[in-house]
Amino acid sequence: MKAVIMKGTGAVSQLNVEEIDQPEINANELLIKTKAFSINPIEVKTRKGNRFSEPLLQDKPSILGWDAAGVVEAVGKNVTDFKPGDRVFGVIGFPDFGKTYANYFVAKEKDLCRIPENIEFKEAAVSAIAAITAYQALTHDAKLKKGTKLLIHAASGGVGHFGIQIAKQLGAEVYATASAEKRDFVMRLGADHFIDYKTAVFEEVIPEMDVVFDLIGGDYIDRSLTILKKGGLIISIPSATNAEVEAKAKAKNCVGIRFKMTADKTDLQAIANLMTAGHLKPVVSKIFTIDEIQEAHSALEAGHTTGKIAVTTT
Repeated sequence: MKAVIMKGTGAVSQLNVEEIDQPEINANELLIKTKAFSINPIEVKTRKGNRFSEPLLQDKPSILGWDAAGVVEAVGKNVTDFKPGDRVFGVIGFPDFGKTYANYFVAKEKDLCRIPENIEFKEAAVSAIAAITAYQALTHDAKLKKGTKLLIHAASGGVGHFGIQIAKQLGAEVYATASAEKRDFVMRLGADHFIDYKTAVFEEVIPEMDVVFDLIGGDYIDRSLTILKKGGLIISIPSATNAEVEAKAKAKNCVGIRFKMTADKTDLQAIANLMTAGHLKPVVSKIFTIDEIQEAHSALEAGHTTGKIAVTTT
């Protein structure tokens, strides 16, 4: 089978497509024929060098990837929830290695849910890590309800575009920052108010917020705290730049959360249910083939992606 092998850390040239043996499964595992997988910032960071990099390079074959969608090819004798032919998607193995950048991957039942009938493989593939991040932050942490004033930074991106849709389902009033060319996209998703971050200083034009969903980090934490009401909540996602969010929020009499996603089948099923009902629509703005994996990584690394990037394997 084809697989993307990470040879080391650094540039996209460290990702090589090679022919390797198809993986085998044990009694508690499923073999999935990959139809599409997602490109996430965590994988770009792993390729460039982070806490996952060295363990992955030692875990041969060194294959990136956690998000994927495909068809069940085979099941172990102890598997009861799925059968060959089922269309499935999920966050595979996280925080261990899912190795989804390949024609086949191995999963456990807890990793997977069935793909809604109204969702394509590439849409399902991008609806795991990003959608669960938005879902957990806005339902479990923020506990959004009708009338909550919510600000989402980088609202047109992977997590952000899911966040808008989930927030509106919960009844929040959504303020969204993005660039001017993304305005129509963000408003179609359901945002109530749009702020062009390139031409407006958001803290000067946005009223007091109940919750800030920060997908940028850095000085956006400090700036966002100036418009957060006393006792308000800021949830910051980027792990590289959000280390001080808790202390900074506390100093302003607010609550800061340094978010960490948990792979959870119940939340994954909630995402599937929202998609089935038509309340959550994944947006795949760019599609690459597995042979174009270096271009796919470069596209995400360049930034300003609308929605998500998917990679097809067939």
